[in-house]
Amino acid sequence: MATTATTATARKALSVDSQALNRMRTLPVEGGEATNNVVSLEAYLRESLPVELGALAKEVVEQMIGEDRLTGVEVMYHLPEESVQAELPRRQFEQVVEQLVAASAQSMRLVTGKPHVMRVIVEAADDFGDYGPRLRLQDTGAALLSETLDAVAERVEKLGAKLTVKSRPSGGNIFVVELPPEELASW
Repeated sequence: MATTATTATARKALSVDSQALNRMRTLPVEGGEATNNVVSLEAYLRESLPVELGALAKEVVEQMIGEDRLTGVEVMYHLPEESVQAELPRRQFEQVVEQLVAASAQSMRLVTGKPHVMRVIVEAADDFGDYGPRLRLQDTGAALLSETLDAVAERVEKLGAKLTVKSRPSGGNIFVVELPPEELASW
């Protein structure tokens, strides 16, 4: 029976290298069936599917904890009781969460003498459609380098979402990934 950890690890391992895929497409006909399978896998990984944001964010963070990538970081979850659903490419959103959490953990390692606390917060879209569901990550770390933020922002934009980053004067960062609102829910 597959566990969440092995499923997530397998999903990471199945990421498709576009250049390798293009090389496979030029192989002789006997490689055609394998190429079609890879193309199907690539399409599946990019397909938008209903995703429960809180569960997915927690799954990614727990995977990173299991891999000892968040050693010394206290993680606190603030997830709503009701499910917060969004339709998006699951793998791409996992990569955004993983990249933000890794950057946050790295920024906290630069700060000594303070507890290293990361808060993972999921917020539902508002009822009027003014904003979509949000993933908020708060940490007690140093400000991030612009190169790191640019890489994360690029992934977020591919999802059609918006990234907001604030560095607090007292120390720490607030990252907000706001997904687009589905539609006006109450009108």
